[in-house]
Amino acid sequence: MKTVSFVSKKGGVAKTTSAIHYAYWLTLNKHIVTLIDDDNNRTASNWAERAEGNDKFEVPFKIASFRSMSKAVAGADYVVIDSQASRTDDDLKDFAEDCDLVVIPTKPDINSARAATETADAIKKHGGHYRILITDVPSYNTTGSELSEDLVEDGYLLFERTIRRSEGVNHASLAGTTLKQMAGAYRRAWRDYEQVFNEIAYIIGKP
Repeated sequence: MKTVSFVSKKGGVAKTTSAIHYAYWLTLNKHIVTLIDDDNNRTASNWAERAEGNDKFEVPFKIASFRSMSKAVAGADYVVIDSQASRTDDDLKDFAEDCDLVVIPTKPDINSARAATETADAIKKHGGHYRILITDVPSYNTTGSELSEDLVEDGYLLFERTIRRSEGVNHASLAGTTLKQMAGAYRRAWRDYEQVFNEIAYIIGKP
């Protein structure tokens, strides 16, 4: 069983969106997946509740709370953890020790990037494996690539692919579906995520 967590000290950086899409991608690749909703806002669980009202999409993986994790992960190939923001050093130590990979999403702004590097520093200090994922990158400027270059220059590990900004994220969230079910330009970010998830598979290997 492999465990991948989506963690950042800052909220609003696409942790839940990334975790949901990774869990969904894994099921498309025939894996049994449990997503642990460890966010106080229950964002992943709320998304799944909206999906229940959508007759064209059914959530293909289990979603459980952190408290029920020990039972919920039985039989799973992968455990995906959507964590809450503002984690303590002890929390980050647990992620570093217990997860095969810690994915640290960040938007291309200074406050999000600072939270990402602080999270990465803590994971690295405790011997964990991490990658920073730059999300919500506007297609009309070079902010994402500039941030990537700066972080790499400072010695941080990043995914090669960034996630483009897409209104499809909001549409999919409200409908209780994923970007893969979106049409046209709304679906572009799904292709970005596919490349990132293939990179995760390369990093951690198969269960």
